[in-house]
Amino acid sequence: MTTPGATTRERIVEIAMQEWWRWGSQTVRLGRDDTACVTFSPLPAPQPMAVPPAADASSPAQGTADREADPDGVEAGCVSFPDGTGMEATLPGCRMARRYWGIVGEAPDCTQVTQSSWAWSAVFISWVLRKAGLDERQFLTGQSHSMYVVDARDGILPRPAFHLEPVPALPRAGDIICAPRGRDKYIEDIAEIGFGTTPMHCDIVVSVDPAARLVKAIGGNVQQSVSMEEIELGDSGRLDGVTNSHMPWLLIMRNDLQ
Repeated sequence: MTTPGATTRERIVEIAMQEWWRWGSQTVRLGRDDTACVTFSPLPAPQPMAVPPAADASSPAQGTADREADPDGVEAGCVSFPDGTGMEATLPGCRMARRYWGIVGEAPDCTQVTQSSWAWSAVFISWVLRKAGLDERQFLTGQSHSMYVVDARDGILPRPAFHLEPVPALPRAGDIICAPRGRDKYIEDIAEIGFGTTPMHCDIVVSVDPAARLVKAIGGNVQQSVSMEEIELGDSGRLDGVTNSHMPWLLIMRNDLQ
């Protein structure tokens, strides 16, 4: 439930915040030291563990662009939840992640939800925007971030809710910020993004503090949960692709709604 009279932009932020609370309010700091560290979680810090086996190649979701793990190392003392752990590995987390998958007509089981081949960050974004009231004329759901990024780039919708702006730039609450991943992590041109083929990650911006040079954004499947990311801005006071190499931001999906 959102605040009566809230604008669509405000509903997007409120629903993202509500989901973050439901998942236990996990927080991740993306600092200027190139780390992505969990600074708060409802779960205890994980014990070191071996790299999990590759996902089953027969998975129905196999082959979509966002199904790539990022192999970056983790600094000593930087808490990180590996695949197969964290809130998504709990029964409540599984149920909530399966709810997001339903927005694109999929129903993975609790084992699949924890596999990288069923990464659920894009369906989280899709679910939030549909719950906020955006229809198919404004935003098309997808199980890959690059699907709706390309929709916005190419202007294929009759009443698009978003347009793209390259970084460096300063986002607003209700915008969506996106970065390439995996094999395409360091692409520099928005034109290079392929529909459903470019690995990406996107988050919903919920607050911006220019004075503190800090953006807060909420995303799904971040450290195996719905997490709030505290993102330190660059020297220019804007979001850029170089301040934190873990997440080389490429673009802002500007929210054109009130």
